[in-house]
Amino acid sequence: MHIAALPRKAVALAATTLLLLGGATSVAAAESGPLAAVAPSARTTEDLDRGLIALRTSRGNFLSWRLLASDPAGVAFNVYRGSVKINAAPIAAGTNYTDAGAPAGASYTVRPVVDGAEAVTLAAEEPSVGLLAAYQDVPIQIPSGGTTPDGVAYTYSANDASVGDLDGDGQYEIVLKWDPSNAKDNSQSGYTGNVFIDAYKLNGTRLWRIDLGRNIRAGAHYTQFQVFDYDGDGRAEVAMKTADGTKDGAGVVIGSSSADYRNSSGYILSGPEFLTVFNGQTGRAMATADYVPARGTVSSWGDSYGNRVDRFLAGTAYLNGSYPSIIMARGYYTRSVIAAWDFRNGTLTRKWTFDSNSSTNGSAWAGQGNHQLSIADVDADGRDEILYGAMAVDDNGYGLWTTGRGHGDAYHVSDLIPSRSGQEVFKVSEDGSKPAMWMADARTGALIWSTASCGCDNGRGVSADVYAGSAGAESWSSAVDGLRSASGANLGRKPSSTNFVIWWDGDAQRELLDQTRIDKYGTGADTRLLTASGVHSNNGTKATPSLQADILGDWREEVIWPTTNNTALRIYSTTDSTSISRASLMQDRQYREAVAWQNTAYNQPPHPSFAIG
Repeated sequence: MHIAALPRKAVALAATTLLLLGGATSVAAAESGPLAAVAPSARTTEDLDRGLIALRTSRGNFLSWRLLASDPAGVAFNVYRGSVKINAAPIAAGTNYTDAGAPAGASYTVRPVVDGAEAVTLAAEEPSVGLLAAYQDVPIQIPSGGTTPDGVAYTYSANDASVGDLDGDGQYEIVLKWDPSNAKDNSQSGYTGNVFIDAYKLNGTRLWRIDLGRNIRAGAHYTQFQVFDYDGDGRAEVAMKTADGTKDGAGVVIGSSSADYRNSSGYILSGPEFLTVFNGQTGRAMATADYVPARGTVSSWGDSYGNRVDRFLAGTAYLNGSYPSIIMARGYYTRSVIAAWDFRNGTLTRKWTFDSNSSTNGSAWAGQGNHQLSIADVDADGRDEILYGAMAVDDNGYGLWTTGRGHGDAYHVSDLIPSRSGQEVFKVSEDGSKPAMWMADARTGALIWSTASCGCDNGRGVSADVYAGSAGAESWSSAVDGLRSASGANLGRKPSSTNFVIWWDGDAQRELLDQTRIDKYGTGADTRLLTASGVHSNNGTKATPSLQADILGDWREEVIWPTTNNTALRIYSTTDSTSISRASLMQDRQYREAVAWQNTAYNQPPHPSFAIG
């Protein structure tokens, strides 16, 4: 194993164009715990409401609502149908309740109870009307198709989504990417249709539509959009890469409306590139800057036709511990460049740029990136690091560690081994000469365990607590036999899917989310918990949802798939009861950041900073 690290630079991090290079040591990490024990600096600043939902089941109406990080210890809740309290005693174990035999369409509120009295000063909940099924549909508006310059017709499908409180009302809105049917992987030539980004309220009201224009190619690696409140005004912005011809939500064109930089192979390898922050309420462009890094000489990224130069990643990180910064990145097969930006007072300011193509860093930092990134405070100093495959970059833009184990297609960062201090990184390898999968300390990159090389591209891998019979997270992958324990021991049968994981039923373990179904892991066989109908998964063989996140109800997660005809986003929520009380996962900073970067390239499930089990 090779770990490269350089001492922290004892310099002030100043101006916006400074190129920061090198490495850093880190503060010893403290073990993560439940959200109630997490310091305020590890929480996000979103002001969420109770998120009450009422879903129809065969037993009656299932109600679920948020416990908030601001709630006092010991808070309980009363539930009202109309004006009538329906629970016999305040509900203290879990924030859910089944109103057995209740009529469909009943209206409910919940009220917090502290020291036996309803606390009028704490957040209650506006009435929620019961739905007729265990899901809700958000109507969406499909764009019209078109024809590329070579005469090929295309249509649109709803693709990746994210959420943010765009209007400051305490509820999440959905930001949705529309992909044309001729979207391309970077390795594939050919023209694509334009990419559209929409914003919707949960009642289906469309707030705006952004047309990224002909100079942004469609595909999983080109458009990574971030939805987060960057300027601290209580309303989320939307940030993404743009180009000449991008049309904002008010119809205003960025740059030249007539420019067309597509070559005869459909690639876009010339012309200006921008980073734009859009107003979340209106879709208007608020600030635009040149994208960093510029593509420069295409062949310097590893090929001459455009496969490697247009591999983009994005994220959101609390680099100073106080407010979020935008993370935009380019490249991972060879050169990797990460730029951090602040959006404050209407202005985009670049904080730092990390570039692996530097004599200071050397070859150890090249080619270590994944098809996604993760954001986590791995050294417990209140400031986030960027986990970038087989390397990590400190909050100040200096390299933290690199292992030399190279590129991979799947990546998980969390407190995967609760018996150890701090967090861990689990990764699979594309290079058949490297360990097929490995677990490492997220603060130092030090190897904890690994499997032998498989002589193949180990394309899929997951690490999560799916089996109560073994402490901590279990790990598995497409090319390695068995399910591995937190220490790397083979536990036997591995799950039937190697994709997303989700908290769905009432226990502390996660379930398996793949295509349009949810399964419960078992040592003999998996058990089907949900088969969604009338919906589709996204991104080809990756078979991912539009979004998986804790956006409604208690701490369990929702999953969003588009309907088969792309006329709605269908939000599924669990209707299983649980006695586990936990604040909304979206109030854990690392989990909230993971929801923001989930749409980046090869989508991966979100993980919190702590282990629920």
